[in-house]
Amino acid sequence: MKIKNELPPIYNQIVEAGMKPSPNAIYAYGNDIYNPSGQTISPDLIAHEETHCRQQGTEPDAWWSRYIDDQYFRIKQEVEAYAVQFKFLCKTIKDRNRQDKILREISTILASPTYGSVIGSQSAYTMIKNKAKSI
Repeated sequence: MKIKNELPPIYNQIVEAGMKPSPNAIYAYGNDIYNPSGQTISPDLIAHEETHCRQQGTEPDAWWSRYIDDQYFRIKQEVEAYAVQFKFLCKTIKDRNRQDKILREISTILASPTYGSVIGSQSAYTMIKNKAKSI
């Protein structure tokens, strides 16, 4: 997996679809992580993006097309990636209150305009938590 400090090839389609990625957003495309801001990427975010690379398989264009056009598919893919990220963090953070705070933070991100505001934060919380238990 290679990290590229540039916009991903599908950036314009993401914005045209109404999603509003933050300036620090990173993107998986094929076997690459696109990091336009050049920020340091934490290991838990790497785990999140690796999940998207696996989801895309050998057809990142087809995956991204469906991700952009189908909000239910998008949420399903992100729930899995956030569950992997959450589980990764829980390996080192054992305090359950801190774990809950982290889960609430990532649920809020999933419910944000970054992903098109298509899910509420409480639904995102429940879905991520349940998925994390099953993986």
